[in-house]
Amino acid sequence: MKIKLIYIIPFLILLSSCNQKQKQIDTWNNRIAEFKEEAEKIKSDLIIDTLVFNENMNGIQLNEKYAFGQSELDFYKQFISEKQVLEKQLLTEEHTKTEITYLGKLKDLNNQNFYHVITNFKIIGIGEMQSPRGISNIAFINENMNKAIIYRMGMPDELPERIDNKILYFNHESDKIGISIFGGLPPILCIPKIGCNE
Repeated sequence: MKIKLIYIIPFLILLSSCNQKQKQIDTWNNRIAEFKEEAEKIKSDLIIDTLVFNENMNGIQLNEKYAFGQSELDFYKQFISEKQVLEKQLLTEEHTKTEITYLGKLKDLNNQNFYHVITNFKIIGIGEMQSPRGISNIAFINENMNKAIIYRMGMPDELPERIDNKILYFNHESDKIGISIFGGLPPILCIPKIGCNE
């Protein structure tokens, strides 16, 4: 009987330690599975698109877009500063309030061009109207800072928030949207889930 107990006790200890190790392995496997699931969810929540400019997009619409951009160029150039990336700059007048944010440089995927990107949200009619209205714009200024293209957006939540690794990021409602550009800027800015804006 003593001999059987001597064999059984080490066996029980070994069995117990194996169970503990298996529980640790199961815990780690569960954590890994949760992490992978979360990573996939984050990946699937992001919508990525590329705006491609080609020679067929030239024409009256693009010429008008350049002309409007040139008329606003001097206003936007004053906000380009590497020291103020992502900092909101406020301009207040009697009946207007303007929030300007320099997002930084957005490089074209072909690495030939980059653009300074500036967002502008202006509230008009403060104090004189019961419901003031707003104007939202995105300005793209070329690297030589002598040309600008400006797109009018519908709402302030349709403005981009940051630039990272050649992608311009938007957060619209619960959607994360990333836009890259290739070959220049088109006359109309079409963004998934947000729509097209001139």
